[in-house]
Amino acid sequence: MTSIKRFYVLLVGYEMVPKSLSLRGGDSRIMIAEPICCYLVDTDTGWILMDTGLDESRLRDPELAKQFYMSRGWSALPVVRPTHSLLDQLNAIGVQPADVTRVFLSHMEADHTGYLKLFRHAKVYVQRAEYIFATETPPFLGNITEDYDFPDIDWQLLDGDAELVPGLQIISTPGHTPGHQSAVATLPSGTRLVLTFDAGDFLENFEQEQLPGSASGGDEAALASIRRLNELAKQSGSMLFPFHDPVFIQGVKLAPLYYE
Repeated sequence: MTSIKRFYVLLVGYEMVPKSLSLRGGDSRIMIAEPICCYLVDTDTGWILMDTGLDESRLRDPELAKQFYMSRGWSALPVVRPTHSLLDQLNAIGVQPADVTRVFLSHMEADHTGYLKLFRHAKVYVQRAEYIFATETPPFLGNITEDYDFPDIDWQLLDGDAELVPGLQIISTPGHTPGHQSAVATLPSGTRLVLTFDAGDFLENFEQEQLPGSASGGDEAALASIRRLNELAKQSGSMLFPFHDPVFIQGVKLAPLYYE
């Protein structure tokens, strides 16, 4: 049985990165426009938001853009257009931030934590190893500590796999970062979406078992996580749902459409 009623994909922007950042051995001269998403899950016990996108307010201010992106080594600024607005997309579905009672963070890099500040009333689920890594390591390329440095966030620290609600399984997939986590969502139809997040950005990472370009959690762990997700996707009725794949996103139902 699953408590999931509807599953929404919110496209909240793009980041411009060299292919080598997502695919180990990829040509660094090739720039890829990679989608940034959030997943909104309507369940019997309330709304769950999976990742919170990227705070585009820092892109509109040249000084903030320089401080938080270009001075930290980003190769180009992300692209977040008005049609990518997280709040507007939630509103179109009839959801306000206050309606979200649980937030799942795959990990704590900037394109996943941008609007966490709007959900400090909610329980926030993250792996303990990720929380320690993100809060005790000096700021680096992928993290903006100002996104999550709030004393009132209700952190729910996990140690491995867990069931968030019936039908939404949290899968520990370290490698890309020390505490990265993925998920499996079972829809009312019985289809199981294997949500990879950044364990592998592209379908290619999984089809060729090719490491992500960045693996601060270790190459061995990263490869084991890719293989684990592949095994889950082989189960009957399951499909890989890559997070940053620029081709895959073009065939996805985007909010306000949904999966059920």
